[in-house]
Order: sequence, then C-alpha cells, then structure tokens
Amino acid sequence: MIKVHLPVVVTLALVLGGCAQPPLGNSKTLAAEAAHYRVSRQLLLSAERAGYSPRIRRGATQFCTQQESFSYIPRLHCLDPAQMRNRLQQEVTFRRSVRYRVMSVPRTPPL
Repeated sequence: MIKVHLPVVVTLALVLGGCAQPPLGNSKTLAAEAAHYRVSRQLLLSAERAGYSPRIRRGATQFCTQQESFSYIPRLHCLDPAQMRNRLQQEVTFRRSVRYRVMSVPRTPPL
C-alpha cells in the first residue's frame, strides 16, 4: 500500500513546492526591485542566481552573501554593483575556459 501512494505523494510535493516559490522572471516585480536598488534587471537576476542578496546600506546598493570563515561563524560578505559585475564576469570567463579545456581534451577510443 505504501508503494502505491509514494509516487503520488512525491509528485504532489514537487508540484506544491514549485508553486510555493515566487517566479524568478516576473518582469514587473523585477523591474520595480531593480529600480529600488538602482541596478539593471540583468545584474539583479545574475547576482541572486549566484547566491547574493541585494540591500541598501548607507544609501548605497550592495550585494551580500554569508560566507563561513575558519571559526565556522558566517560572516556577511558584500560587494558594490561594480564589484558584483566584475565577479560575475570572472565566473563566466572561468566557466568558458573550463568548458574549452574539457572540449579540447583528445578522446581515446574505447578498448
């Protein structure tokens, strides 16, 4: 009896979990939030996908994330919009270089 209901329960959990999350690309909400933080929608989306949350501190926009240190106490690490753009660009460049290296490795034929 448990085997019959398990797929139904798992399916319902996935459907309800997907509905509970706000849509990431809601254009009106995203535009308003980007205007509030005085950054582009693209930067706001990219930073949030990278795990950073926007906030205004002393009148300036910052993108912050929790980072663990050697003391295991999370510290708030914040970047200004220019630093955030630079970090995101570095990640894109790194991913491209890794993808290029993986694609350029000669493949050996199976034995």
